Amino acid sequence: MIGIVLTGHGSFPNGLLESVELIAGEVKQVEVIPFEEDQDKLEQAVVKAIDEVDTGSGVVCFTDLAGGTPFNVCSRVASSKENIRVIGGTNSPMLLSGLFQRELEVETFVEAVLKEGKENIKQFEVKKKQVPEDADGI
Repeated sequence: MIGIVLTGHGSFPNGLLESVELIAGEVKQVEVIPFEEDQDKLEQAVVKAIDEVDTGSGVVCFTDLAGGTPFNVCSRVASSKENIRVIGGTNSPMLLSGLFQRELEVETFVEAVLKEGKENIKQFEVKKKQVPEDADGI
C-alpha cells in the first residue's frame, strides 16, 4: 500500500486529514507534518515520516503549494530516495480519491489523483431559465 505524507503551512495538513477522515473514516499509513518556521526540522520530519509509512510500494508526499517550502523540502528529499513522489496543490477530492487507490503502482496513483484533483475544481454558475421568444406570458 502506498504511504502518504501530508504536509503544508500551518494547520493545513491536519485540517485536510481531519476533513477526509470525516468522510472516509480513520486512515492508516499516513503521517501529517505541519510546517511552521524551521526548514531543517521540516526536512528531518519528512525523512522520518517517509520511513514510517514506506512499506515498499512507494510514498507520495501531498503538499499545499507547489513551489512552497514544504513542496521544495519534500522534492529535495524525494530526489535522493527511490519511489517517492511529491504533489503540490493538494485538494480534498484528490486526497480522498487517493485513499481508495493506494494499491496501485505509484506512477498510476499519482496520475489518478492529479486527474481527480483537477476535475473537481468547479465554479458555481446560476443558469438562467430559457424563455421561448414566442411566449406571450401565459
